[in-house]
Amino acid sequence: MKRILYLDAFAGVSGDMFVGALLDLGVDLEAVRQDVASLNLEGFELRASKVTRQGIVGTKFDVMDRGTNRNVDELPAHHGGHLEHYHEHYHEHEQQHPSHDDNHLKLHGPHAHRGLKEIRRIIGESALLPEVAADTIALFEIIGRAEALVHGVGIEEVHFHEVGALDTIIDIVAAASALRRLRVDEVVCSPVHVGSGTVRCAHGVLPVPAPATLEILKGVPIYATEIRGELTTPTGAALLRHFCHRFAPLPPLMVEAIGYGAGTKEREIPNLLRATVGTECER
Repeated sequence: MKRILYLDAFAGVSGDMFVGALLDLGVDLEAVRQDVASLNLEGFELRASKVTRQGIVGTKFDVMDRGTNRNVDELPAHHGGHLEHYHEHYHEHEQQHPSHDDNHLKLHGPHAHRGLKEIRRIIGESALLPEVAADTIALFEIIGRAEALVHGVGIEEVHFHEVGALDTIIDIVAAASALRRLRVDEVVCSPVHVGSGTVRCAHGVLPVPAPATLEILKGVPIYATEIRGELTTPTGAALLRHFCHRFAPLPPLMVEAIGYGAGTKEREIPNLLRATVGTECER
């Protein structure tokens, strides 16, 4: 019988929420660490911890800067460059950070503004499983095509600002690794809660969902409520676009396991992505 992963994006989705939900389902963090370590990048470590969001316990996945022992979400952002991506961390931090400091450069290195060519090189020189490497490149290409269309340039001209920084490469590789290790036959997702209002980023104040996010989610059922803020990020949207076979209500399942991936910010609703694994059954 078909084994299905069902994602309930009632509070949206970001890269860390996606990975956290799969770890909460039981995917081995150490196995994900080993895959990420094959990228041969330095200055960070992966952590997973139990947190509570509006009374529900979930797993928070974090990429930590070893130099400061701080979550990289909290480190100052780079500014400038050709094009700057509306980064997923504004899902958790809606205020623009100040200019960078030396500790941030330890993690991100001198080339934080990366094009697809650079990202393909990093992935190509890694020891990732071929399917995980292919997923990672495909995910960046999804985001790159959206950015190119929004900004009116060719995809190879897109220089990812924060989305090309190492912490987000790590998020995407961790997500691809964790999902492959879950070994499901199909991924199904609910309609996606995107949030509302505006978000402040390097381009200034933008509507929610951010232009790249909305472009990625074309053809996907989305909705907004009175809850303000960026609930679904470009990386979260790309993960859904790439991995989900369909978007629909919960199908008939014999449930095996349930996991919750936590976002950082407390909201009016539990800031969690719920993941349910089960075998398909008849109505």
